[in-house]
Amino acid sequence: MRILHRYILRDMLKALALALAAVAGVVSFGLVLPKLQEYGLGPVVSLMYMVLVMPRAAYLALPLAATLAGSLVYGRLATENELMACRASGIPQWSLFWPTFVLALVAAGITLGLAAWPLPESKYAAKVLGQADVERLLFSQLETTGKIKVKEASFQLTVDRVAGNMLHGPTLKYRGKDGQTYCYAPYGTAEFDRATNRVRLRLVEAVVVDEAHKVPLRGTHVVTLHLPTRLPRDEDELSLWHLMAAQHYPETTDRYLQLDEDDSEETKRVVREKVRAAAMAEMHGRLAMVLGCFGLVLIGAGLGVLFHSGHLLTAFGVALAPWFIAYYVTTLAIKTVERALANPQDQLYLIWTPNLVLGLLGLTLLAYLSWVQGWPGRERVARRLLGLEALSAVAAAFRGRRHRW
Repeated sequence: MRILHRYILRDMLKALALALAAVAGVVSFGLVLPKLQEYGLGPVVSLMYMVLVMPRAAYLALPLAATLAGSLVYGRLATENELMACRASGIPQWSLFWPTFVLALVAAGITLGLAAWPLPESKYAAKVLGQADVERLLFSQLETTGKIKVKEASFQLTVDRVAGNMLHGPTLKYRGKDGQTYCYAPYGTAEFDRATNRVRLRLVEAVVVDEAHKVPLRGTHVVTLHLPTRLPRDEDELSLWHLMAAQHYPETTDRYLQLDEDDSEETKRVVREKVRAAAMAEMHGRLAMVLGCFGLVLIGAGLGVLFHSGHLLTAFGVALAPWFIAYYVTTLAIKTVERALANPQDQLYLIWTPNLVLGLLGLTLLAYLSWVQGWPGRERVARRLLGLEALSAVAAAFRGRRHRW
């Protein structure tokens, strides 16, 4: 029995490794390509960025790869009648699914390990790498989208066209000492000082509107903006233990530390509640995805047995349907919990429910295959439940009486 279990588990781990490498590679390309356009990354930086997104790609690809491995291995066992041979040899079918539970635990453990630290840390490192060259980032976004917004520096810039360091039709919105200020100009220039991490905007023939009306209404307007030297971490870029700490001590997070000292107590209270709700939603979302990964592997193996004889990819596709639904519902539930500032803990069931359904669905499917489909007397019981036994007895009696006549 142990030899058979090792044989099945070895095949599943081989299939998992190959499928994970293939799916993670495709997912990493999908994560990198949008950032190439957004950040304007060069070839060397692009390769470094791809390496940094690999933990996130593996986190997303692992449930799919484990499901594919279970569908292929158990589908092949069912196609080649190896499961039937095991039942004929007296091996109960439920014992053949022990390797599936081992693979599900391995996949769930790896998912939990990635979600604990590598996933948020690599995501933050990729963001820092993409925004390290501020000059390249600014001109790249202005050329592609025509606008850039730096929340940490409190400014937003839109242009009609960019030619070198010349800005055509710039519109600048920033917050200075005199309050919110708007500048409109036909053209201007942008110069960077890497030593002090500042950008100097010179807007020619600018129309300036501010709250205090202390600047000239028209003329050459020069603005020096201090760019952030350190990018703040969002809640999805915190490790699990930092998320737990953020729920109890939201004052230690970057979002709260960005507040000014002269902000009102009401503003600080709202930010604390937002941080607490976002940290709680993010932490429970990651933990719930671990449970969903466990259930998805069970579903893949069970459907591989049902959809055998050349329909293994169909089994994999059917297994992905509940996963996509659960992933989408979980994402919406996380957003809902983040908006529930007063009592976010009352909405946590929305995050756990779809993933719990995945786990129960996988266990139910394997139970059906083990004790219902694998039971020799299942056809006789089904015929009795449908009334076929009584119909057969009546038909046999009628045929015997007709023969005597």
